[in-house]
Amino acid sequence: MKIAYIVSKYPAVSHTFILNEIQALRALKVEISTFSIRKAEISDILGDIASKEAKATRSILPIPVVELCKSIGWCLLHRPSELMKVTYNYIVKQGVLVEKIKWSAYLFEGVLLAYWLIKDQYDHLHCHFGNSGSNTALIASLIAHVPLSITFHGSELNSPISFRIPEKVNKAAFIACISKYGRAKLMHICKRSDWDKIKIVRCGIKEPEPSEYPVNIDGEQQILCVGRLSPEKGHHILLDAFEIIQKRNNKVSMILVGDGPLREELEERVGSLQIPAKIMFTGSLEPEKVSDLYKSSSLAVLASFSEGVPVVLMEAFSHGRPVVATFVGGIPELVENGINGLLVPPSDSENLADAIEEILRNPKQAEEMGLNGVLKINKEFNELVSAKKLKNLFETSIFQS
Repeated sequence: MKIAYIVSKYPAVSHTFILNEIQALRALKVEISTFSIRKAEISDILGDIASKEAKATRSILPIPVVELCKSIGWCLLHRPSELMKVTYNYIVKQGVLVEKIKWSAYLFEGVLLAYWLIKDQYDHLHCHFGNSGSNTALIASLIAHVPLSITFHGSELNSPISFRIPEKVNKAAFIACISKYGRAKLMHICKRSDWDKIKIVRCGIKEPEPSEYPVNIDGEQQILCVGRLSPEKGHHILLDAFEIIQKRNNKVSMILVGDGPLREELEERVGSLQIPAKIMFTGSLEPEKVSDLYKSSSLAVLASFSEGVPVVLMEAFSHGRPVVATFVGGIPELVENGINGLLVPPSDSENLADAIEEILRNPKQAEEMGLNGVLKINKEFNELVSAKKLKNLFETSIFQS
């Protein structure tokens, strides 16, 4: 069984769960090659494993012109009807010029990927995210006659028409959703006849070892937030909540791990506060360093406006840490309010501050929540369990094709 994985950018610092999934599948003796639309940037390659993956990953962009010409020529000779069909359906039929231009680019990318799939005899093509990368994957699948599957995470479902999501679901061998929330959103926009192919496949992590990291909430208390510094993550609401907390308890500090388009704006805001020394920006870090921060933190927090099922909260649980998060997307499928963490409404800094303080004031409750988080990971978000389910889906797809 030979599987091709395609992602818009791989490896990527914010998508370590894809790397972990691939490693888990390889441990199950699944042969996987990785392809990326765009080449990974240096800032995305953190650690030896990511470096090894980057070297082994084949990138479509920048387009290798000679190989593209070769792939077009091959398709004209051996897949002429498929090439004409995708050209008509995805370019000629497009009513808007901008969309014609976009899909022309996807066509060139798809032809090149299809050529690679055929030449190296891949059995199945799997794509993470139903965004523009899956446009390329769809075209490649149709030309190469290689079955396609897509993992949907949730964010791409905000633009179902522009990403042609119902059509992708219809043409795919199967669809993996990381949450029941995401599956419901897909079912809402897709044909009833396609519902059965939409499966729940959790993003998982390795089995936790919480006994090594006992919760210790003494002295200076540290809050940890790991995530991309982008609008949907709600960092400004988190800063509002932190200001409220500081007025009541000045023995609390906060570390923000991650990078993104809002970093400069957030750093400027923190610099204007009375408490800049209490908030640290680390930028993107290697997994080992993030792990050390979980160990030294009292709890993990996310103030997101929208989410799938955040792996960073799973990682907090794997270290035996309680979490505070917003009641959005698939988060309630991971965080059980009052059991392994606390959930608050999005955009509500007062409630967020109160929830954080409740955990900080109650170390026994915090420890119990952290241990319950470990149980949740072992039961529903285990990396190996998810990998076995994916492997079975790949095998079924290949057999049926």
